[in-house]
Amino acid sequence: MSAEARPIRFSPTVKLITIALIAALFFWLIRGLGNVLIPFVGAAITAYLFNPLITWLHRRARIGRAIWIGLLYVVIGGIIYGLWRTLGPVIEREYSGLQAQIPHTLNLIQQELLLRDRIMVAGISVEVAPITEALREALADFGRRIPEHVPHLVAVAFETLLLFVTYLIVTFYLLLEAPRIVEWLYELVPAPYRAEIRTLGSHIDHILAGYVRGTLMLIPIMATLTTIALTLLGVRYALVLGIVTGILETLPLLGPWSAAGIAITVALFQMPAPWGWPAWLIAGSIGLTYFVLRMFEDNFIIPHVVGPAVHLHPMLVIFAILAGGALGGPFGLFVAIPVTAVARLLLRYLYYKLIDSPDLPLEQAPAPDVPAPVSSDGVQPDQAPVSGDHMPIKSADQTEKAVTPAN
Repeated sequence: MSAEARPIRFSPTVKLITIALIAALFFWLIRGLGNVLIPFVGAAITAYLFNPLITWLHRRARIGRAIWIGLLYVVIGGIIYGLWRTLGPVIEREYSGLQAQIPHTLNLIQQELLLRDRIMVAGISVEVAPITEALREALADFGRRIPEHVPHLVAVAFETLLLFVTYLIVTFYLLLEAPRIVEWLYELVPAPYRAEIRTLGSHIDHILAGYVRGTLMLIPIMATLTTIALTLLGVRYALVLGIVTGILETLPLLGPWSAAGIAITVALFQMPAPWGWPAWLIAGSIGLTYFVLRMFEDNFIIPHVVGPAVHLHPMLVIFAILAGGALGGPFGLFVAIPVTAVARLLLRYLYYKLIDSPDLPLEQAPAPDVPAPVSSDGVQPDQAPVSGDHMPIKSADQTEKAVTPAN
């Protein structure tokens, strides 16, 4: 007599072990894949940024998402080409001039060092001769090794091109399949808890969207203001320095002051000096300019552009940046603020769960727009989202009570 067939059921312990093994395998793959993940991460961020626009156009015009994505590629490509045709020659000229100034600056430093036998560094007397000799040997060795690195540089260029093409393809498919991907993720959650998790996801999306889009708007704003200010001060290569400043704005705290240091260094070795000023006045003027721009950014641009999306105390911001830099290097610095903001939200969510609170109040965010089932062509009907400020997340028990009909 054959035994009755039964499905395999995992005990709670086996479930925990399975989750731990999957998480360990996931992190091991992330550490091992390295550069392979770069186009996929970049594509995910790009798709996250442009998915609301594609979805809005798709719902309004009833034209396939693929067509709108193709038009988006054409428009962005046209904007980049137009900017390159307009600003490219200026950037190339300023960058070439800045690059040509570096050897002259090094010669000035070397001549200054050769005039002295010893220099003071942090109160310590240091001999100059060993330093200059080490610099000469390092430069000579670098010149000898350049031909050896040519094949490697060609391989790196080919790899970069391949990663860029991969990024474009993955971005296209993520934007095309975004509604299905989101719904598939929510369907992994058991039905009684799905509404609560969807609302939590809406709050996380509110935080990330506010930070990422605000930061991307901050780059051109600060680049433009810095370029204008440095041009008025008579600093050469103002456009290049302004672009560098805008990009470094993505690194909280450290980025703006690093950009100020670069601008001061370039101006100090500019010949002739801007406006004929002495070195200390040049450095002070540029430092004051960056300080004023920083105050303008903190008190006007960030509150209105980035908005109150992250809700983080300045001390927590400093800790997050230091921890992000220690754990993830430059990438950790970049993602420290949004990751900390999301972690704070999740910890608050878990706290209300631990104290068995019926409502889970979170920061103000739009109510989740619960989509209708996605058809084969990705079409979703228009929906009017439910409005509500400081909307609490209802627990699964409350959700069940709300939908259970009265006897």
